Amino acid sequence: MGQVRPLPKVPSTDVPPVEQAGNVRSIDSGQCALCGAKLSARALRHRVVSPQSCDATLTVCHTCRRAALGEGYRPVP
Repeated sequence: MGQVRPLPKVPSTDVPPVEQAGNVRSIDSGQCALCGAKLSARALRHRVVSPQSCDATLTVCHTCRRAALGEGYRPVP
């Protein structure tokens, strides 16, 4: 049976520094852009593009997404 030796500790310089948790923005809640329903952390969120302006992306709930796709909105790729 062979013997196991620990690997030598080599300082790694290619690992980027970890950002502080204070710099991260949370998206725990929000609102559907079409019906105004509150989107909790567990709610499904979908992004769609308005048929009137390709620059306007909206975050919508699951129910509004289904209706919006039938009205000419397109899903964001």
